[in-house]
Amino acid sequence: MKRKTWATAAGAALAITALAGCTATAADGGTEEGPIKVGVVLPMTGPYAILGGPGSAAMELMAEQINADGGIDGRQLELTFKDDTTDVTQSVTEYNQLAASGEYDVLISSTFVSASAAISESAISAQIPTLSLGPVSAYGDGSNEWIYVVPATAEIYGEAMVEYFTAIGVEKIAVGYTGGDLFGTGGSEATLKYAEEAGLEIVLNEPFDQAATDFTPLITKALDSGADAFLVWGAGPAPAIITGQFAGMGAGSGMELYMTGAQASTLYSIPVGEAAEGIVLSSNLAVAGAALPEGSLKTQIDEFAALWAASDAAADYPYPPQFAFEGAAALQLVKAAIEAAGTTDHAAVRDALENLDVLTVVGRKAFSPTDHVGSTTADLAIVQIQGGDFIAIDYTLERFADLTD
Repeated sequence: MKRKTWATAAGAALAITALAGCTATAADGGTEEGPIKVGVVLPMTGPYAILGGPGSAAMELMAEQINADGGIDGRQLELTFKDDTTDVTQSVTEYNQLAASGEYDVLISSTFVSASAAISESAISAQIPTLSLGPVSAYGDGSNEWIYVVPATAEIYGEAMVEYFTAIGVEKIAVGYTGGDLFGTGGSEATLKYAEEAGLEIVLNEPFDQAATDFTPLITKALDSGADAFLVWGAGPAPAIITGQFAGMGAGSGMELYMTGAQASTLYSIPVGEAAEGIVLSSNLAVAGAALPEGSLKTQIDEFAALWAASDAAADYPYPPQFAFEGAAALQLVKAAIEAAGTTDHAAVRDALENLDVLTVVGRKAFSPTDHVGSTTADLAIVQIQGGDFIAIDYTLERFADLTD
């Protein structure tokens, strides 16, 4: 039977232990007895709680499934969650405390991109294999040998959006991005880079405050720019507010509003309501799982979606949001790496990750010494919000037709 232990720690940290049928023993990155321990730092509260909540729920479900299937090399998987409160300093503190304890075999860092970027030196110092749920582009080249990225990065999302804009004949793009978060700044930079290569014109590239509530000046600039498309890079409440305000200001303008995978969740589409209807955005493959061709990838996605639908999480998210699938994929990668290494020795697990090529619920992850993301634009989908759901558009269906597992 699964046992949960709730504990309170400094900084409003939330620790959750998910343990199935085993006796806990301290792990030192080489101990081959007792549970395999994974420490997870997530934004459980604060503006980015909409990222951390689904991620933690998904990881609990996946851990239960792994443990029910015999665990990892016969050992049960135990998770401990810490809340970084959507604060970079707090996130680093929580990560450092987990690393310093000497108890964990693998660590998973925050979906808050700036927070995951900030633990770079800590991971090197601690020499502990780390999976980043934040799409930190700087980790992509493998220069930090201890950190591997689970989601596609903003650079990959930017490239995917430019590919789509090119395909539909968009010529001029206005960009709004969160100036205080690496996801926003990275997305802006990627859009500029790939737009220039494709011969598209960026007519506006404007930062915004993610804590703001009035985006009419930004929207006015976008509408006055002559752009065909207005692409928003950001997470948390701001993009939802922008959507609502754009619906009134942009009606009849001929300019379309576009979002990114950070909005691939019903916590964006449902509260925004009618204003979200018809919005096109990028997402990981799993969000458009219903449109995938039959095969092992679709089977994985459907099986996890069924687990989700039977859980309490489905009350808030009828279908797993993007961040849930990425949380589940993180544990699939943990399992595959430890099984490939045949040990929980930190260096051995790191080496196994670096040579891992495995199918997960977010597509195939193929890491290498110079690629710690292991994803391409082929692992992304372009979807449209229809009736609150995320539906694969014809462009995506055509790309899926060539998809192989």
